[in-house]
Amino acid sequence: MKTANLFGQLRVCLANLVRACFLAHLANGKLTPAPVPLRTASVEGRTRRNRGRSVVTRIPNSVLVLGCFSLLCSSVFAQTPTPSPEPAKNETKPAALKSPPIAIRGADAHTVTQGVVRNATILLRDGKIVGIGQGLEIPAEYQIIEAPGKVVTPGFITLNLSNTGITGTPSGASQLADAMNPFDNSMRFALGVGITAGCAQLSPGGPGGRRRRAEDRFLGLEADEVLAALTEDQADIDYGRPVSLCPCCGLPALIFEPIEETPPTPITTRNHAVIKLSYGHLDGMLVKPDVFYDVVPGSLSGALNQHNWRRQITEAREYLAKLAEHEKALQNLKEGQERPRAPAKGQITDQMLALVKGEIRLRTRAESVGEIRSMVALAQELDYKLCLDGVTEGWLTIPELAESGAGVVITPRNRRDARRGEEDRSGSFVELPNLLEARGIPFAITPLSASVSLDGLAGRDLTSLALEAMFAVRGGASQSKALEALTIVPARMLGLADRLGSLEVGKDADVLLLDGPPLDYRTYVELAFVNGRQVYNRTEAPVWPVFPRPN
Repeated sequence: MKTANLFGQLRVCLANLVRACFLAHLANGKLTPAPVPLRTASVEGRTRRNRGRSVVTRIPNSVLVLGCFSLLCSSVFAQTPTPSPEPAKNETKPAALKSPPIAIRGADAHTVTQGVVRNATILLRDGKIVGIGQGLEIPAEYQIIEAPGKVVTPGFITLNLSNTGITGTPSGASQLADAMNPFDNSMRFALGVGITAGCAQLSPGGPGGRRRRAEDRFLGLEADEVLAALTEDQADIDYGRPVSLCPCCGLPALIFEPIEETPPTPITTRNHAVIKLSYGHLDGMLVKPDVFYDVVPGSLSGALNQHNWRRQITEAREYLAKLAEHEKALQNLKEGQERPRAPAKGQITDQMLALVKGEIRLRTRAESVGEIRSMVALAQELDYKLCLDGVTEGWLTIPELAESGAGVVITPRNRRDARRGEEDRSGSFVELPNLLEARGIPFAITPLSASVSLDGLAGRDLTSLALEAMFAVRGGASQSKALEALTIVPARMLGLADRLGSLEVGKDADVLLLDGPPLDYRTYVELAFVNGRQVYNRTEAPVWPVFPRPN
């Protein structure tokens, strides 16, 4: 194994040496083009014919020798067999996240799903909640945090997270691992207001890669540009067949433009991933990718777009039916029979299949009455789960929302002016949270902005999440429902209710220790635990001012 690694390093060094020699000769002007007969160009370099003339690049012998030697070493070392590692014996599943055992004693625990436990003891170990109740025996190895008069709640979850914990613009889960930044200071601002997890929107599109800058150059991939730099007479370069351009817009113009129907707007989706704000710890930071089938607003509006959407859903269901038949045929396959061919997947994505199977929700923004009713009708017709953002005029569609079972994501401080003369059937309504709670419609709460902002007006960025829940209480919601909108409801929408959103044995140890009621503007987060590790301490993290609690 060591020999193979040494050979690999030697190959890299030789390749770098050849490249350095080539660039050095290029910089010194020793690589000059010269017209030579075509028959003599076989070993002198690469030949390109331009308008009946052969142009070659004379490469020094030293570069050729080094290049040949590098290729020889590559071919020889490539044939050197690399010993395969022996199969591991007694393989076990990956261990749970290790965290020191911690006991919080004497606080009032707001479990969210099982009421409030007074004078409770909460035990955290290996990233999980292992005990909660009154009078629990605390093992000797546990670190005890005395918290009489304090309040313990599950960590808050935001469904809109941006520029926090993620650097750059990853276009999918494949690039997310390299983009996560556990030392982003914005995470501490969010932890200081109780946010321990969030649904981060990734950039739309397919698997990108390194974005190329204008000044980038790649040798061997810029044939025309390299040739132009080496050719004295630029008129001798043939760049291909000329194409007529439109004098107005500069685009290629055809003699006869084909007359076709206007194509429908493509259904554009956005990628999401749930991350934890585990400041200082990368392990356990990524919770789950692809938690929504998020459709850009407007992609499902119009008859033609909705027709194409129905066709895509139908194709996905037909594929799943064929796949089930294929799996059944494999189970009944007898010896000697030909193996059946799997059905073609085509353009159907894994997210689309997850949506059709009911594993994830379709998420889109719908503000007006017409948009809400259109999305609800489509979801009921095609039988998939729905999550609507905004719903500013949702107070006018309460029966439809309740019947469809859709979840909604609201920002209680959002306002929409009513149309003149239609004040009773348009615009926003401050008591929307009360109406949603009365009909049993699950709602989550998000702030006005998805990122942390240190300028402009205060109370309008990600750190105002708990403040939005207080405005929901002003709009008629109970404090328990407002707390659910920050915890268990978003966890259910993300499909993570078995791990997040409440204080229960077996769930992730994402816990907040507060110095007062969770929805009181005077309350501070004293300690925050993510995966059982303490990631925020109010007295140690210099992100929020430390003031004594007013009476």
